[in-house]
Amino acid sequence: MAEPAAQPPTAAETPPPRRLIHHLTPRSFFRGLRRLIVRPARASLERILHVTDRFQQLEHRIQILDRRLARIEDTVRQLHITPVGRHEIVARDMRNYQQQVEANYADLSDSFDAYRQLVDGLIRIDRQMIIPACELAEPPTHDARRLALRHDVDADPITALRMARFLARRGVPGSFYLLHTAPYYGEFHGHLFIRTPQLPRWIRAFIVAGCELGVHNDALGASQIPGVNGAHVLQTEIQWLRSLGAPVKGTAAHNSLPVYGAENYEVFVGHRLWDRTPTSITGEPLPLEALSEAELGLTYEGTFALPRTDVDTHAADAFARDRAAADIRNPAWMQTYLSANPVCRWAVDLQIWIVARNRWVIGGSLDRQPLFIPDLSLADVLDFVNDLTPPANVLIVLHPEYMRQ
Repeated sequence: MAEPAAQPPTAAETPPPRRLIHHLTPRSFFRGLRRLIVRPARASLERILHVTDRFQQLEHRIQILDRRLARIEDTVRQLHITPVGRHEIVARDMRNYQQQVEANYADLSDSFDAYRQLVDGLIRIDRQMIIPACELAEPPTHDARRLALRHDVDADPITALRMARFLARRGVPGSFYLLHTAPYYGEFHGHLFIRTPQLPRWIRAFIVAGCELGVHNDALGASQIPGVNGAHVLQTEIQWLRSLGAPVKGTAAHNSLPVYGAENYEVFVGHRLWDRTPTSITGEPLPLEALSEAELGLTYEGTFALPRTDVDTHAADAFARDRAAADIRNPAWMQTYLSANPVCRWAVDLQIWIVARNRWVIGGSLDRQPLFIPDLSLADVLDFVNDLTPPANVLIVLHPEYMRQ
């Protein structure tokens, strides 16, 4: 039996359509608005505030870095960076160095006016030539006295530069030797050498003044530092000075035989005084005859010392060991050093040294006879030079720290 056909629902049976929005009240409206807009906005604002806080922290850190960079830049302006081999080394400024020099030499130093009197007095002497030290070793070609002014810059480059400028104004040549182991020049940190920042400026000023510039050789002093090759140090400084435009022709040895048991000029081939093997304080052999003057382009050694062929080794050893007596203000030692040196002879006739305030000594030989005169005043020195019979080669050895006040 067939099923009856389905009848469409009547209107009364049709369910009302589903409402998508319930009855809307202000409370439900704002609740929905908060859910749809305010909560996402608050989350976005929190993220923005978090990012802003991070930016503030970064800004604070950048300000700290800026201050640190400013301090670094200020420091760098006071530094001189010098490449040595594979290393970059930095030199610190020595702001109170001149005050230290003044205190150390207060009892020994004369006034700068004494230097003026010396130079002007030498200029007035007839039959006399003032020449650079590089020319003093050459045989005289004129019937005249030949004088060279050797300035050993042990401690005071400022006064030395003042002297160079004064000589330039007078049209007088002078030779200046910078001590490469002095604090004003640089210092070692381990085996790395750090030059002072003022040094290039001083060197260029010496060059502008027109003086001869060389190295006050302390290769054996540098060799006392563990791990340092003093010969290499000397070679490096000669090359560095030349790189700044200084035509270095010679060196002048610093200190004397009793200080290291050898003279600094013995670092050059042909300058060994006698056969022995002196050592540094670390027990390492000193680098005697390690360098060739010819290969370095050097034409002379500024002490003008020549090895003896008849060295009395017992007398030489005794002289080398007597460090307590080795003082330029000790007349007996200076007499031995200048006039009766057991290990060397001199390529100049006479040497005139300032050893303290208005205190000079003269030593050497005249007419093949030893000569030594201690405790002279500047006036005595000028009178002696004026009365000296030409020809004669005379080396005047000056330390700027003794004429600086």
